[in-house]
Amino acid sequence: MPVANIELLSKTEYARRRGCTEAAVRRAVRDGRITLIDGKIDPVAADAQWARNTRVRAGSRGTDDANLSGSGHSGGRAGDDDDDEDDATGYWKSRARRERAEAELAELKLAELQGNLVRADDWAAALAKRAAAFREGLLQIPARLSAQLAAETDQARIHGLLEDELRQVMSQLTAAT
Repeated sequence: MPVANIELLSKTEYARRRGCTEAAVRRAVRDGRITLIDGKIDPVAADAQWARNTRVRAGSRGTDDANLSGSGHSGGRAGDDDDDEDDATGYWKSRARRERAEAELAELKLAELQGNLVRADDWAAALAKRAAAFREGLLQIPARLSAQLAAETDQARIHGLLEDELRQVMSQLTAAT
């Protein structure tokens, strides 16, 4: 029931009084957080209902429920102020972590674009390609040298042919691609 001498407000007027959007007031009415009286809003009752059912957003600089209701407190549950401070602290810590992570990611992308950083999977693929080429080079030595070595009787000459072939394969491994 409306209190005597209290003027009922439209949703638009109440939204202006609260400093919020009319859509927020409509949602509060739709969700049953504010009750209507003959399609109008009793501002004193609505302020109390709003305070009980609405949490202050972290970092919010919005209107103070205590100032609107005139009661000197927000009308919320005991301990809500502490919860709001914890929520705000948690929010800002979380936001700082996110900002730090985004800054680190931007630095990594910049280092990659500048050529100072390579993705681990790209590096692994390049290493695997070089290792495969080295393996194939080593496995081809017998096919390339078998005829020469079979005809050779000088041990020093055989040693020199094998050493030259091994050095050639190893130089391919260390050559820049």
